[in-house]
Amino acid sequence: MLDPWSLGCLTVLAVCLIWLAVVDLRTGYLPDALQIALAVSGLAVVFIGSPIGISWQAALIGALVNGGVFWGLRWAVSRLKGREAMGFGDVKLVAAGGLWLGPWALPYIMAAGGVLTLAGAGIAGLIKGKPVWQGEMPLGPGLAAGILGTFIGGLAQLSWLILMPAY
Repeated sequence: MLDPWSLGCLTVLAVCLIWLAVVDLRTGYLPDALQIALAVSGLAVVFIGSPIGISWQAALIGALVNGGVFWGLRWAVSRLKGREAMGFGDVKLVAAGGLWLGPWALPYIMAAGGVLTLAGAGIAGLIKGKPVWQGEMPLGPGLAAGILGTFIGGLAQLSWLILMPAY
């Protein structure tokens, strides 16, 4: 059973991420207003007291590292493909996720985001009866699920999930 603070944090995070995922699936766009709400609420949570133990310093480092890594991926893959390969909204989403989860969560977010995006594209291909690999695949819903799942794992105190390593 979650205490009221943890439940409230989970609710705010889930509402923001689900809303972002639905909008991205429908439009291919992650609106800045929702991204700002996610980031501001993440900052508020870490300054008040994160239920998963993320310090405000780790949150700020998480935003910088996560955003920097995804900006670098976006830049590199776009250069390789010769066209826009990832929207800047995905970069902002992962940076906002870093505010909630810190920098150590990035591998979990990336793994879940990639696997869930590919699974979603596969399911969409089965439903449509043709592969969707040539078209655009929104990454936002997979990343949102990765952020939410990692936060839930932190609340559940999964032994293998390391969000704040002991130094």
